[in-house]
Amino acid sequence: MDTLSTIDRVLTRVIEGLMVVLFGMFLVIVVTKVLMRPFDMAIYGVDEQVKIAFLCTSALGGAVAITKREHIAITFFIDLMPYYVKMAFYVAGLVLVGVMNAALVWLSFDWIAGPGRNMWQPFGMPQGYVFIIVPISCAIAVFYCFVRVVLTLGGRDSIDVLWMPED
Repeated sequence: MDTLSTIDRVLTRVIEGLMVVLFGMFLVIVVTKVLMRPFDMAIYGVDEQVKIAFLCTSALGGAVAITKREHIAITFFIDLMPYYVKMAFYVAGLVLVGVMNAALVWLSFDWIAGPGRNMWQPFGMPQGYVFIIVPISCAIAVFYCFVRVVLTLGGRDSIDVLWMPED
């Protein structure tokens, strides 16, 4: 289980680093576009780059939120339940999220096969190269759900606070 925890931690750091780079790219492009607007100038393809950075950051962020317990949740009633009932609901929730993401991985391949062959005009590359982030991030979400379930059932993950409370 220590290996699983280490893989989880390292993968999360790598993905968070990638998200920081993508968000930085997103920020620089948007600020540049705003600053160039008064001069009636544009950079070819930046709108698409912003969309790509936003899509990738959102998809990967959704996966990372699972392992960091940062999804939206109302835990008032679950927090009142006995320990093992609380654990059962938490594990069942993770299994459901994992199954939903696994279904999205499966379904996304057909989805990508259709419009994924269309060329992305500014870059001359198939849109599938960008859309592949959806099954990748959903597969990572499945992995994170699996890790949380294994660590929770193994007693390595505390369920005292299931989701990050509001500040």
